Amino acid sequence: MKTTNVSPTITPAWNGGTLSQRPSEPFGSELPIPLSLPLHGSALSGLAQASSTPTYRVIDGTLYARSPSPTSFSLRVLDLGDRHIEASALPCFTWHEVAALSARANADYLACLDNPPALTPRELLDKACENRQRATRRARTKVRRLAKFKGLTTLLTLTYRENMTDRDRMARDLDVFLKRVRRLLPSFEYICVFERQKRGAWHAHLAVKKIQSHYMSKGQLVKSYDLLRSMWRGVVGLDNGNVDVSRNKRVQRSSAKLAAYLSKYIGKTFDQAEKHVNSYSSSGRDLPEAIVERIMSSDQNTAVRALADLVMEDVLEGGCEVYQAYLDGGGYYLCLSPPEAPR
Repeated sequence: MKTTNVSPTITPAWNGGTLSQRPSEPFGSELPIPLSLPLHGSALSGLAQASSTPTYRVIDGTLYARSPSPTSFSLRVLDLGDRHIEASALPCFTWHEVAALSARANADYLACLDNPPALTPRELLDKACENRQRATRRARTKVRRLAKFKGLTTLLTLTYRENMTDRDRMARDLDVFLKRVRRLLPSFEYICVFERQKRGAWHAHLAVKKIQSHYMSKGQLVKSYDLLRSMWRGVVGLDNGNVDVSRNKRVQRSSAKLAAYLSKYIGKTFDQAEKHVNSYSSSGRDLPEAIVERIMSSDQNTAVRALADLVMEDVLEGGCEVYQAYLDGGGYYLCLSPPEAPR
């Protein structure tokens, strides 16, 4: 009998899927993760459904069936720096050979792949919605991780005085503005997300690192926000634009809070744009490589304890805030962030 280990395609993101959530709570040197983590709520029903429903696939004319329960877990730890860590324990399954398809069955199967049945209008709409939701989850996850990795803590909003409803123009104006800023500040890091107001006007949310109070411009010391406003107005018109800084003090003190705040606009971008557009832009999209290990156990609690061991050293160094969630269909997600800066 042939067996093949296959990992499921699951994106562990707190903005997507149905999660059984436990509230975030700060901790110091105490163990943040219970030694016993029983499944509960929707995660329990999801895992039961996944375990009782067999899944089949055809490989080279042979039918394979997935094992009803996981045979191992894949542990993934992504260290984004400054004690920002995202980790997951995802189930892996073994595929067992059932039987070889007959020549006719295999021919019918290949014919269906080459000429799939036409979808109804409702099915096409459902598929488009699923694709959009999947793209939204991926973009939110990427933006959240980039904001943490880049250490962004300040949120700027670039607006127009006029009712500017042309998104393409907004993108062009922003590109010119960023080029001017980076000529003055070559190391300027940012993530940008667009949002449309109720009146139809577009504006941009720009997450950046902490802004200094003053910068040198043409040999003179200038207030930073006056300089940014003058640059933006130099692009859109002297009486036509403004740059505001967020008044949300919690966002201004934490990369994690800013990442969560910024990612909520991703879904709006997809919904508000009249055509397919990039949901965000940033100064580079590279992230560090994740550490991936495999634990040969079918017990989820064992996998969670092993995942806790991988991140415990970082947890004990000064404490952090924790977010935990069980994923429908099995699996566990863990997010660690440094404590919020004092007010």
